[in-house]
Parts: sequence; structure tokens; C-alpha cells
Amino acid sequence: MKLLILGGTSEARTLAAQVTTTHPDMTVITALAGATTTAPKLPGQVRIGGFGGADGLADYLLGESIGAVMDATHPFATQITNHAVQACRNAGVAYLRLDRPEWEIPTDTDVIFVPDAAQAARLVARSSSAAFLTIGRKDLAAFESLGKAKLLIRAIEAPDPALKFDNATFVTARPPFTLDDEIALMEAHQIDTLVTKASGGEATRAKLDAAAKIGARIILLRRPPPPDGERVFSVGEAVAWLNQRA
Repeated sequence: MKLLILGGTSEARTLAAQVTTTHPDMTVITALAGATTTAPKLPGQVRIGGFGGADGLADYLLGESIGAVMDATHPFATQITNHAVQACRNAGVAYLRLDRPEWEIPTDTDVIFVPDAAQAARLVARSSSAAFLTIGRKDLAAFESLGKAKLLIRAIEAPDPALKFDNATFVTARPPFTLDDEIALMEAHQIDTLVTKASGGEATRAKLDAAAKIGARIILLRRPPPPDGERVFSVGEAVAWLNQRA
């Protein structure tokens, strides 16, 4: 049996490691979109690049005799998820979404949900003196030229050099991050607002807890609705699903 993991997340890396250990005879292929120039080492095979939409992915599944697809992409990577659901349906291949559990936020935390980065940027411009952005590189353009607001921007890789920011500091790092380190980083930059995506999961949870501890407001980009199809919320559940089909 061949398994295709749609990856790019810490959950996908853990899943690939567990499957190659529990099913050493299974061919495990992790597909990465190639959004970053560097990627951590992964067990099994690695494929980098797009498939050419849902039809291209369906052709790949049939051409490679893929027996199952596990979608462990980022919760905001809606395009590849939608393509995967359609491709698996068209190719008759089993599909499973490994989703991150949504964050439970204490009721006394200062949280605002917004639909997109543009709305988040307007809030920062109106009411923040120093904002910490952890929204990835693709949505950073909304935060250009915000006037007096200082920005601390963290991403896995540096943003597009064509973007112009006033009073911005850039940090490149890959999660997970500890609570103490997140508190120290925010205090060092006098952060009063955290802007991030409501991605869920434990790898990046510490920034929310850190913001709450220092009294910073949290602006969350609302999470897209889940895809059609079967979902699980832990690597263990995903491996159990695979065991029933292997």
C-alpha cells in the first residue's frame, strides 16, 4: 500500500514518523507545497511542488496507485484541502483529514476575531502601539505603512523584500516555542497586541498564553470551515484509521 501525506506541518512530520515505524513495508510519501526554501528531514519519500489542481492530483493518485490520502496541511491551506477532497472522490481513494483541535480561550482573555488580515491591520493601525504578527508571509502586505504602530513579525522565512514596513523587526524561527520564551520576546518589544491565525494545536499555543499573561490583546483571523469528509484530531487516531485499511 502507498500512503500520501499532504504535509508542511508538525503534525504531518509526526504522522510520517509514526507510520513508517508501525508499517515499515508501507510506502509513505509526504507532499510539500514548496512554500519555503528549506524543510525539515522527513522519513519516507518526499515530493515537493503542486499537483495541478484537483484533476492533476487525481491523476497522480491513480498513476502512483495511492491507497489512501492523509491531509495534514495547515488549517488555513484551504485550496489544497478542497482539491484533495475532490481528487480522492474522483479517484476512489480513501481520504482522512488530520485536523488541529481548536484553541480553547479563557473567557476573560481580550480576544477579537476578524475575517481577514485587512481587518486585523485596520485594528492595529487604530489602537496598537506595538503588534506581534505571526500570520505567515502571504498576508503581510495588509500591514504595510501602518503609521506609528511598531511591528514584530515572525515567520519561518523572511518576507518578500518588496514589502515596505515602517518600524518593523523581523524574526525567522520555526515552532514549537516555549511559554517563557514567548513572554520574554513580547516583553522585550513591549507588545500590546498579538495578531495570529486561529490555527489551533499545541505547537504554537504558547503565544496565546503569553499574550494573556502580559495583558496583550489577541486578534485572531477566523479559521475556515472544515472540509467534507472524515476528520480526526490526533496522530494516534490517524494511525488507527490507517491500521483498519492497511
